[in-house]
Amino acid sequence: MKKFFVKLSAIGLVVAVIFTLFLFNSSVATASESKRFIAYFPNWGMYNAAHQSMNVGMIPWNKVTCINHAFFTVDSSYKLVSTDEWADFQTTFAHSDSWSVPDRLAGHFGEYRYYKGVYPNVKVMISVGGWTRGENFHAMALTASNRAIFIQSCIDLLNKYSFIDGIDIDWEYPGVNRVKDPNDQFDRGCPGGPEDKENFTLLLKEIRQAYNANGMSGKLLTIAAPGGYEKVDLTKPDVYSQYLDWLNIMTYDIHGAWDTTTNHQALLYANPNDPSPTSPVDIKNKYNTDYIMKYYRDTYRVPANKLNVGSPYYSRGWKNVISSTGTNGLYATANGAPVGNLDDPNSPGGQNSYTQMKVLEATSGYVKYRDSYSMVPWLYNQSLGIMYTYEDEISANARCNYVINNGFGGIIAWEISCDSSNFALTEIISSSLGINNVQMVATPTFSPAGGTYSSSQSVTISCSTNGATIRYTTDGSEPTSSSSQYTGVITVSNTTTLKAKAFASGLNNSATSSATYTISSTQTVATPTFSPAGGTYSSAQSVIISCSTNGATIRYTTDGSEPTSSSTQYTGALTVSNTTTVKAKAFVSGMNNSATASATYTISSGIHAWATYTYYNVNDIVTYNGNSYKCRQAHTSLPGWEPPVVPALWLLI
Repeated sequence: MKKFFVKLSAIGLVVAVIFTLFLFNSSVATASESKRFIAYFPNWGMYNAAHQSMNVGMIPWNKVTCINHAFFTVDSSYKLVSTDEWADFQTTFAHSDSWSVPDRLAGHFGEYRYYKGVYPNVKVMISVGGWTRGENFHAMALTASNRAIFIQSCIDLLNKYSFIDGIDIDWEYPGVNRVKDPNDQFDRGCPGGPEDKENFTLLLKEIRQAYNANGMSGKLLTIAAPGGYEKVDLTKPDVYSQYLDWLNIMTYDIHGAWDTTTNHQALLYANPNDPSPTSPVDIKNKYNTDYIMKYYRDTYRVPANKLNVGSPYYSRGWKNVISSTGTNGLYATANGAPVGNLDDPNSPGGQNSYTQMKVLEATSGYVKYRDSYSMVPWLYNQSLGIMYTYEDEISANARCNYVINNGFGGIIAWEISCDSSNFALTEIISSSLGINNVQMVATPTFSPAGGTYSSSQSVTISCSTNGATIRYTTDGSEPTSSSSQYTGVITVSNTTTLKAKAFASGLNNSATSSATYTISSTQTVATPTFSPAGGTYSSAQSVIISCSTNGATIRYTTDGSEPTSSSTQYTGALTVSNTTTVKAKAFVSGMNNSATASATYTISSGIHAWATYTYYNVNDIVTYNGNSYKCRQAHTSLPGWEPPVVPALWLLI
């Protein structure tokens, strides 16, 4: 029998690296069309050192073509919602709006807004569902009215955050009725039935129709699709693919500790020595990347360039591996999984980040092998009885070569926070696919901002890109490289629109920024103020509204609408007993109306039992294991955020 295992000695590693570099060059040279490289970014990556405590600013934006933000979900009312409002919209990062900005945008979305300005060609998608948060897909897709609710919420989000490029549906899986895993605290299960076959297609069709009807024909629609052929048969790829920009095929998690025989989780090709069964599901011959990619292409006629191959940035593993079975730990009898650095210790899967796998590779007792049929590595420690299957730079490059040689669309990676600190896997894939996004010069900013002023303004223009040259116009025309160069303060004495663009050698030109300065001798009424200020309170508040302009009449609303001269007139303190947003504007004859002031009063009282996926306001009190805790900082509480564990969020009282 032909030997198909290669033990990687020190000399073998050197040869492998040289061979890999040769493959990189040949890959780029033979790539006749641009390829996609989509990387998932998990909103929970910021909380955990195993995920590099990663935020959006750490993504190597020049090495990818698309970021899939994971995850949003479908709530019980069938609307699109974030699984972590705090991380996505509220927590402060480098490019978050200040707290004084109305409708402040912070969190991951604030960072996406900024980096889309720097790398406008990189797409940002909202991924919906995932393995643990698909509990409402089936019910949402079941009727036209339910689908319409979800689709409208998608349109609303894309309207509100125009820098988001589309929606990625991660329903795992239509047609499969999967109950919640009792050993996984995050899993909510994913109901399903035979009606999903038609309803999933209708969902995708109707999202595409909604895009077109709302002037969003340029927005993207994609899905994560199964890597098992029998699950593919529960849907209609030959029909629904026409509504999609691309399909991300999950060619990983093919094997794991749910099996009692060790195997590869993301094999490229079948190995004839694989002991996996061929009936009732042909896992041995058909559970591999090559088979499933060609199954979509040849059986269901999905265009090859719409199909992306999956690459795992994490391991799967087994413990209690019996050394007398299999070969060097592969195809060996095993039971259970070791606890990886990405695992819930109560429900391990041998899931380590690639960073951790590099550590284990250099740890005494672990030996690395490579399957010359399946073209993937594994790591085995005979004395500990542990085996890991994973992706490394060599197999990732082979995966890219497979994409190029077969005309497929690109690579989808789950997920980027699991890469090494120098993004070794990302670098390999990006280089192999010939991706090199050029950075864009930062958009210029004006100080003071455009607005209405009672006197001339001294305007400065700045750009955060070092060495950038700023060009500007004052006649409303688009600035070019031959427009006036900004060298110092611009005095604006009359109503003027300034436009500016920044240029730097080797970078794409910035977007154009614009500011209109209205110079008016007419005074503006002072903006009203609230006492107490908006915030979270444990009891009803008596709110006083005042204006420093003598003789001003204050008008206000409590329904979120803009105050007008016909709104309710303020005559005395307002009693706010429930959570309310108060808006106020002041008016004086012969003067410009004031700006609108807004304050939200959150009235929170009572003691709650601590629960996951619950939004807590500042000063909320919860009970946990017989103790009481006060909320220090508003947040959505995730599993693992028990009050004693996160003292930054909870105070023992």
